[in-house]
Amino acid sequence: MPERIIALMLALMLALAGGGCGMLRNKPFPEPGSAVEQERRFAGALHYLMQGKEREAQGLLEKVIDGQALSGVTDEALFRLALLYLRDEGGKGDTHAHALLVRLKKEYPRSIWTRQAAPLIAYLAGVGSLRDNQRELKILRERNLSLTRENKELHQSLDRLKNLDLELDQKIKR
Repeated sequence: MPERIIALMLALMLALAGGGCGMLRNKPFPEPGSAVEQERRFAGALHYLMQGKEREAQGLLEKVIDGQALSGVTDEALFRLALLYLRDEGGKGDTHAHALLVRLKKEYPRSIWTRQAAPLIAYLAGVGSLRDNQRELKILRERNLSLTRENKELHQSLDRLKNLDLELDQKIKR
């Protein structure tokens, strides 16, 4: 009886081992862009994030959002990538993050990540509006300075004309 159990277990192990190798021969790696590959990239990105390797995570997350759309993966990748872009000090990070969150809202309206992103989208829209207002204010200040200079020059020209007119009147009276 025990010999029979051992033989059965050996046969089962050989069947499982043989079937596993046969599966590997057909598809050694998942196809690029497939759902499995997307999940693998996303898992790698999360692993990098846990290690504090944000640049590496950012690269993988960008590949995830550029690949096949996969609910539960791509939506979270969009959200996490937007958060990473917020850390960019170059000035365009806010704009890029806002664009990613708007894409998240458009492509995954029912996602939990879209609901989580709603206050951040509103905040970034306000920041963008404030930045636009600051640019406009700077332009208006430059125009005001230019007009002030022009006004000063016009006043000086007017004073010179008055002086010339007075001199002309004095010459005529003599």
